[in-house]
Amino acid sequence: MTNADTADTASASDTAGAAGGRRLRFALLNGLNMTNLGRRDRNIYGSIASLQALEDLVTEVGDAVGADVSAFHSNHEGDLVDFLESHPDMDGYIINPGGLWAFGDPTRIALEETGRPFVEVHFANIFATGHLSTFTRSCDATVMGLRHHGYLGAVVALAASVRAQAGN
Repeated sequence: MTNADTADTASASDTAGAAGGRRLRFALLNGLNMTNLGRRDRNIYGSIASLQALEDLVTEVGDAVGADVSAFHSNHEGDLVDFLESHPDMDGYIINPGGLWAFGDPTRIALEETGRPFVEVHFANIFATGHLSTFTRSCDATVMGLRHHGYLGAVVALAASVRAQAGN
């Protein structure tokens, strides 16, 4: 392989998954009660060791599909809204609202106002309990019941969707 071939390969991998020739930027938002990962019911939350382990895993998968992932967590809804308002340059969002699923209208509205696609993720299938999430009516997709694997599907699908829309 020549130096030119190496440069071409490096350039191609730098923009893998990019929209408009650049890497995608996603925010991973985790809401209330997510700091208890690793200590919660393994039948519902699986084997993920911690919130940090989850964020690291999503960041790694994001990198593989050409997306830089910025993770943010708060147990306070206003902090999530502040994050959204101060990061309008994201290409998309992935959110597990945690305990906000029933009452998180300010966060949902802030996500809507970004004008960017967002995917709602839950470890458990909350619909099986007969409850509806306030986020579901506004998000582009919902992934439930796949534990931490749902996050991985969300980041891959969001990257593919943003990339496809950029091509239109």
